[in-house]
Amino acid sequence: MNRSLLVVFILLLAACGGNSSSNGQLSNGVAQADRGPEFSEVDRLEPGLQGQIPLASQINGDSALGYRKGLKLVGQNTILDRGANFSMAWIGDCAYVTTTSPGQIFGPLASPYADARFNPLNGMAVIDASDPTNPQLVQILQSPAMLGPHESLQANEARKIIVATRGGGTAFDVYDASDCKNPVLAASINIGIGITLPELPIVSQLLSGIPGGLNALDIGLPFFGHALCLSHDGRTAIATSSASTNAVINLDNIEQPFLMHLFAPAGHDCGFNPTDDRLYLAQFGFISLGLGLPNGPAVGQNGMGIYDISAIKNRSIGTSPFLFSAAPPLLGFVPWTNVLIGEAPTAGSHTARYFKNNGRTYLYSSDEWPTAGVCPWAYGRIIDITDETKPRIVSNIKLEVNELTNCLATELDVANYSAHYVGFDNPEEATTLFTTHYTGGLRVWDIRDPLKPREIAYWHPVPNPNTPIVPLSEFFGSSGSRWDAVPTYVRYRPETGHIWIASYSAGFQILAFTPSAGPSVPKPTGR
Repeated sequence: MNRSLLVVFILLLAACGGNSSSNGQLSNGVAQADRGPEFSEVDRLEPGLQGQIPLASQINGDSALGYRKGLKLVGQNTILDRGANFSMAWIGDCAYVTTTSPGQIFGPLASPYADARFNPLNGMAVIDASDPTNPQLVQILQSPAMLGPHESLQANEARKIIVATRGGGTAFDVYDASDCKNPVLAASINIGIGITLPELPIVSQLLSGIPGGLNALDIGLPFFGHALCLSHDGRTAIATSSASTNAVINLDNIEQPFLMHLFAPAGHDCGFNPTDDRLYLAQFGFISLGLGLPNGPAVGQNGMGIYDISAIKNRSIGTSPFLFSAAPPLLGFVPWTNVLIGEAPTAGSHTARYFKNNGRTYLYSSDEWPTAGVCPWAYGRIIDITDETKPRIVSNIKLEVNELTNCLATELDVANYSAHYVGFDNPEEATTLFTTHYTGGLRVWDIRDPLKPREIAYWHPVPNPNTPIVPLSEFFGSSGSRWDAVPTYVRYRPETGHIWIASYSAGFQILAFTPSAGPSVPKPTGR
């Protein structure tokens, strides 16, 4: 199925089930006449603990209306009600949203990691948000990595590129997004060595013409895709696999990207400093030593490593002839042991993002374990890295649902309150921190004093009952009409004051602050 046939197929699908906009774009935007109270400035406060969707509220239908404080909906697109929306990146007025937890759209036994058959709704949704009140779905793009990128989707504004690795596999895709509404696949390569099982004849007939080994199981060996961070100059990607190695990928020529080398210890996720000569690596317990299975259990010590990657930035280190190379010089490391800090044994170091405040340099770091049944739930922290050789935790970003004493109360909810990803109003002088917590929703924090973060707003999306749900999907991402999960990175647009997120069933959403968030919220610049 080539790209043109795929677009035609989706257009037919949209004509049958979705709304079509006047300009021919795909749509599942919310029409003015259908706008509910979530578009108003009226708060609807959480009925239980901070961050909680109590079981009683799920049963009586109250949670189906969502909860919010200090935020309202500006515009929304449910992406053809496909569900499983998990990662988001952006360039200019365009958002890119990819899928995971694929059983929601493939059926309970299907997965792009192990089964090449796929639904045309799966892949990278391209959304035109130039009108924030009516964001439009332009197209859904499929390529070897974008069919199952898990947490690896990233975009770079400077070079107008989008990249991802395939979850569990070796595929790496680069898109040229010079026209942000029409990204073009510039290259698709394989990172390292993997196993590709023989193709099934019937699948080959159905999917003929698609590159990248999509007709068979793709499992990476020394590297398998999980997450990724992209340098600010757009020249280097570092892809993580959480359980084995990290891959350094040269993007100097986006039509000919190549693997420079692999190194350990493995990270779950990572980040760069603004000058791209430091790597912040979230190291996931014993897994960071190369032991264990993907994602746990992280029964050992978690932590955050600070690495000098000047040689990678300057290209003074060449491509390793044997794929493997020594890790970059370690400048500093801050450890923690999940059980000793009141988290479940399965939780592991996950997120690493840089910011500055009042002349000091920090990281936001969170742990994660993304399924129900593993309280006490993983939470986040702020690490002062002004002295890179002596990083230190200065405060925790913790909801009441994350408290050990509330474990039994939250366990009854059959939900997932783990921390996940992050955003800032301005990383170079951050006053506002955005965090996502799956079922706990989007949370907004005043961090003008990073030692005393204070929550000022939150958002639980109204769940989309039209999203297909399969058994057990609620343990990871969505529960039909009872609650929705917010897993993505968060974009704050200073010129408009708008906040971009995506959630499992409600899709792409643009939010704005309301007066109840208080006077400390960032003010739109209008530029």
